[in-house]
Parts: sequence; C-alpha cells; structure tokens
Amino acid sequence: MQGHKYKKFIPDLSPHSTRLLRKFFVEYQNDKENLIKTLRSQITLFKKLPIFESTKHFKKFNKESVAFQATSSLLADLLGGGWKITLGINDFQISKPEYEETFRGKSIDEVKKAMRDIQLKNRDKQLKSPEVQNFISRMQRPRVVGNEKKSILDLIDNGKELAEIFKDISELNEEKKLSFLKKFIKPEIVICYPDDPLFKEEEHFCPYTGLKLSDIWRYFRLTWSSELKSVPGKSFPMLIRNAARPNKPIIGIAMLRSAALSDEARDDLIGWTDEKKLRENIYNKKLDIKFVVKQLILSLNHGIDNIRRDDFNFLNSNLIKNPNDEIIKKLNKIYEEEYEKRKEDLENEKKQAPRTDQYEEPDWEGESELPLFRKKRALFLARLLEVRKYFNESNIEKEPAKGYAKLVHPSNKKGGEMIARALREIKTKALAENIMDVSVCGSVAPYNEILGGKLVASLMASEEVRNLFKSRYASKKYLKPSIIASSKKGEAFYRDANLMCLTTTSLYGVASSQYNKIKFLKKDFSNLNQDLIWQEVKKNKKISHKTKGQGVYHFTDETTKLLDILFYKIFGYKQVNHKFGEGTSPKLRKTRISIERLLNRNKAPKEKRHLYALTDDFFAHNIQRKNYVLFLTNDILNKLMSQTKHYNSVDPSKANDITSAWISRWLLKRIARPETLEKLNKLGPDSVKVLLNYEIQDNSNNLFNFKIVNVKKN
Repeated sequence: MQGHKYKKFIPDLSPHSTRLLRKFFVEYQNDKENLIKTLRSQITLFKKLPIFESTKHFKKFNKESVAFQATSSLLADLLGGGWKITLGINDFQISKPEYEETFRGKSIDEVKKAMRDIQLKNRDKQLKSPEVQNFISRMQRPRVVGNEKKSILDLIDNGKELAEIFKDISELNEEKKLSFLKKFIKPEIVICYPDDPLFKEEEHFCPYTGLKLSDIWRYFRLTWSSELKSVPGKSFPMLIRNAARPNKPIIGIAMLRSAALSDEARDDLIGWTDEKKLRENIYNKKLDIKFVVKQLILSLNHGIDNIRRDDFNFLNSNLIKNPNDEIIKKLNKIYEEEYEKRKEDLENEKKQAPRTDQYEEPDWEGESELPLFRKKRALFLARLLEVRKYFNESNIEKEPAKGYAKLVHPSNKKGGEMIARALREIKTKALAENIMDVSVCGSVAPYNEILGGKLVASLMASEEVRNLFKSRYASKKYLKPSIIASSKKGEAFYRDANLMCLTTTSLYGVASSQYNKIKFLKKDFSNLNQDLIWQEVKKNKKISHKTKGQGVYHFTDETTKLLDILFYKIFGYKQVNHKFGEGTSPKLRKTRISIERLLNRNKAPKEKRHLYALTDDFFAHNIQRKNYVLFLTNDILNKLMSQTKHYNSVDPSKANDITSAWISRWLLKRIARPETLEKLNKLGPDSVKVLLNYEIQDNSNNLFNFKIVNVKKN
C-alpha cells in the first residue's frame, strides 16, 4: 500500500453480504479482470425488470439485496476506472487514482490510449444494448422519400470520391486550389429542434432522408469514443452539413449547453472568479470602481424586483429599501418551513414543479406558491436583502470607492461575501444569456480525416450560430419564459440570448486537441470581422488549468440506477428528481446522497473518522481535461458585467469566411499528404456501419443476458 493514500470503506451491508464480497477479493486478488466480471455477475435485479423502469417498480425487492448489488456494481466501476482496492482486517481499503502517478513514465500515446480505453468501455456497452442497436438499424433501413429510397447512410460522404477530387486538384496552384475548395465545402448549420408545437413539422425533419434531425444528430454522436448521456439545462444541438455535396452530407455535429455556474478556469480568464479577483481588476484599472458598483447595485435591484413577495405580508416598500435583521430572520424561517413542506410533498410523491412536457403556459402565480418555489423565493430574497442592508450601511451607492473599501476591510467580516453575492447575480444573468458550453463538437467520417473537427470548432464563432441561438431563445417566433425565473417571479419572465463567450474541454488532458492552434487573426485573414481564437486556459505559461477530474463519468447506468433504488428503499421516496427548480446536476446529487447512505461513516469512531472514505473520493474519475475559452467580443469582462445587451459590440464572421480561413490554414496542407488520401479511401458509409453495427442474438428485455457479435465487413 506504500505510495497510495488508502482509506477505509465499510459498506452498510449485512455480515453475510460483506463476507461474500470479501471472498471475491480473496479469490481474485491477482486477477482484476475476473474480479470485475464476478462483481458484475452479482447484478441480477435487472434480469427481472429492465433498467429503464421507474424506481417505484422495484419496491418489492429486498433492501439488503439492492445494497449488495449496488456495492458490487460500484466496486466494479471503481476497479475499472483505475482505483486500487485491497482488503483490510474488517474493511475494504480504497485508493482513488492519482492522475500524475497513474501515467508517470508513460508516453503521450500510451496515456491517450489508456484514457480512451476507459471511455470506450462505457461507450461500447451502450452501443451494444438492444435499444441502441434497434435505433441504429432503423436509421440505416432505406425508406421511400419522393421517388428514391434513402437512409442515414446517404448522409455520410464518400471518402473515396473526396480523395479522388483532392488528388485531381493537386497539380493546381494554391490560389486555384483555394478557389475550388471554397466552392466544394460550404457548411450549412442546422438546428435540431426539440419536439414542441412551437416548431413547424418540417423543421424537425431532413428533407433528403425524411429522418428526424434530432435522430440524425444522435446517430452520429454514437460514433464518438465516449458514451452518449443526456444533459440537464438548456441544450442547442446542431448539424453541420456540406451544402456543396449531394444530399448535403454531415460534416460534423455540435451542441451548446448551459455552462456551469462555477468554472474556475473560465472565470479566471474572464477576470471575475470572486470578489478578490474583481478587486484586483479594479486596482489594475481594468475595471472602473464606479462602473463596478453601479453594476453590482443594478444586479441586486434586478434580483430583488424579480422575486414575488406580496405573500410575505410582513414586508413593505420601506423595509425592502431599508431591510433589517428581523425581516431577514423571518424570511429564513419561511424557507425552513417550506423546505419541510417540500419534503412532505416528495414523500407523498406529489408533482409540485412545472412540467417541461406541457406546451400550454403554466399558472406562474400558482407555481410560485408551491413549497418548491416559495422556499426558493424566501431564501433568495433573504440573501439579497442582506446584501442591500450591508450596501446601505456602507453608503456604497453615493460613495463607491469609500463604500467598497469599507465592505472589504478586514474588520467587516461579511462585507466581501455581500459583494460576492451581488457579483453572483451578474454571473447568473450572463450564464443564462451570454455564455454557453460547447459540450459536443467534432466531425464525422470521412471529414474527420481532413481536420473537420477544427472547422466545426471554428464555426461555433460564426454569425450563423450566434443568430440561430438568438432566434431559438429570444425571438418572438420561439419565445418561451424561463421556468425557474417565472416561478420565482410569479409571472412570465423572458431572458435575452446574446452569445459572447463559449467554453469547452478537450477529450484528453494530454497532447494536442482539436482546439489547439485554432487562431485566425483578422490581420492574416482580411475577410474575418474579428480575431477568432480558442484559448487554452493556463495557470501559468507552462501549466494547463485542467479540470479536477471529478464527476459521475465513470459510473455505469447500472450503478446509478441501483443507488437510486437503494435511496428509494431507505426513505420511501425520491428526494432528488429532474424537475426544473429542484437543483442542478440531479444525477450527481442523487448518486452522492446514495453513496453517503451506503458509506454510513457515522458508525466509525469520531477519532478515526478521517481514515474513512469520503463521498467525494468516489467521484474522482482521473480524466483531467484541458479548458478552452472562445470570446466573441473584446473587453469581455466589462461587457459581461454590464446589464445592457451589447448586440452591436459583437461582430462575428460569416461561416463561409471562417471556412475559407480553415481551408487556407489546415485543409490545403492536409490533402497534400498521401497518407490522408489513402485513409480517406477507406472512409464512408461502410466504415461507419462497421463501427456501429452489432448482431443481437437475444433481443429480450433483459439488458444483460444476450450475446453480441460485431458485424465485420471486408
């Protein structure tokens, strides 16, 4: 155990179940592969009911059996993810993977392969499931469209044809090559709209194949090396098609989704990580103190004004302007009371949150009165009125510099926190309206061989993407109120949509990624309206600011489902759900609570509790990724801090102009390589079929009891 930080893990199981688990570790102490296989063989629950069944259908199963199977599945996931697990005297000794130690002495290629293998395990398992294979088969099955039969395969370009075309133009001079390639590759960005009556039926379907655009997106996402998982919050999937080729084949896919509220790498680069960073930028003259204070007060006023408070009858306009400790205490008490009511609602399985599948507009006033949102209103109002109380006491509005200094003085224990709260309101607004995360971005065969991923990544900065985003979320055509904000306000609340900043992470934390060296400067490409740079975030010139390698990435669906069932068996209700307003990252929260119950650290002696595993220890997946940020405007900090729209300050380039820059920078060199042309010859519909297609010999509801044979083609 030397060199590893081992912690005790005593799962809350019966002595019999514990002995059985320990027996497996003794029997296969030098055979990790068979140990994992044996642990997974203990998962029998889903042989009786499919994994996708509602949790309540598992009521009849014994709690101890569920806990045993959940522990077996969890240990198998950990072992597969690089954890070290050994037996102690009366416990399991676990050691989470240490990134640097795991890959010490290995080449970059070896590290990438190891990280890729971790991702492929879950991807392949998903790909081989009957549900996914049936979907793939349906997409590949020809259907009559007009006078022709078409399938998803007609949207995959022919690599051999591309190679021949590139070879034919090889003798042309660079100017003529560039002219030809501009006509040959014309990206068209298409939104995959959700199922909603707001959108016309033809907006959901591909005119060439008759397939749903969202299904096309899903099909190509399955070709990725990582598992396809649903994501909470706002999502904006896109297809990038080549309008210059027959059927407009798919170049690549992308998806924007809601950015994380807390992202240290992004916030450091912007310059508003916390109050200290904000103050530093004031001292360095990057921000004007008067401007900062004005925006903090505006955000505070905006936050207070958009919370319904007429049912808090002890409040009046004077107390809102001049709050005191008494009313803040009353609001906190209401929060506690409504929190208990919400727990009762969950125990009784009442549906107390707005349903996202309802197309008619909810009764926002009624929604605001539900315990879920009444507690939220009380808490938010208490926190914001406390900020106003401190701001009033410092006289910061009339004396910005002096007032700010009073608040951050060491003698003022909570002043800095109050500024941070007001700053958080600015961030929340910007994250809802101006900042998105590029969660999916890449090209598909055969365009992946000609660095199509760099083209797709570059197109995220295009005028077309920005306008489509604005049209989707802020135009009258598709305008929908914000669910959480409307439920807090008690009436419809609409947000703006003005993209100014994009974030993303690399697939791996080593070597180059597709975002590396994407730097198109206006001085070098005159057609561009502004510089286009995907910046890698670094702590200093040499060290990358990587992600922490924390999350549920390494947990299989079986594990998360079993932990969910276990929680349900313990409490009799689902404390965590996917309802809007309940909280972010429901899967993470659900898994965390369940593991906490399984750990049962409270049984350990207090003086030795530090030796026992913490819940967070189980969330270290060892995949540290590089962070990248793309600014769509200059002077980003001032513009995000400001409470105005700034549409005119953002002047993105058109997709064709960005494509032209990509052709000059990347494509011309790429197609000059004989090895590229050789690889292109092998890419197309058939290569994708080989990657995705499996034969299911037993297509029953049992997700774990069938044989799979990969379909190999010559």
